[in-house]
Amino acid sequence: MEPSAADRIEVSTAAAERAQIRALLLERRPDLRQRLHDGPSGALLIPLPTGRSIEIGRMRRRGAARWVVVFPTTDGARLREPTSLGSVVRAALAALQRDELRR
Repeated sequence: MEPSAADRIEVSTAAAERAQIRALLLERRPDLRQRLHDGPSGALLIPLPTGRSIEIGRMRRRGAARWVVVFPTTDGARLREPTSLGSVVRAALAALQRDELRR
């Protein structure tokens, strides 16, 4: 069964938004160029020295696909649901900065 037109649009929109998020991350933190990569689910991953990672991906929440940022905490992980692509980047970089300050 072929994907519907709406599914294809959603996939291409997600790919374009992912590329934009990647570009914004690298613009603000060029040092991430060697670390930032795509995970098996298509999420962007920023590996951390602890073996864990910050994950930026799409998740269906409240009936719509949204970008989320998941990052490790001392007692598990935390999920943020930013409202814009710029907010996604800020949330990911804030999580990265917190991790760097803990080391």
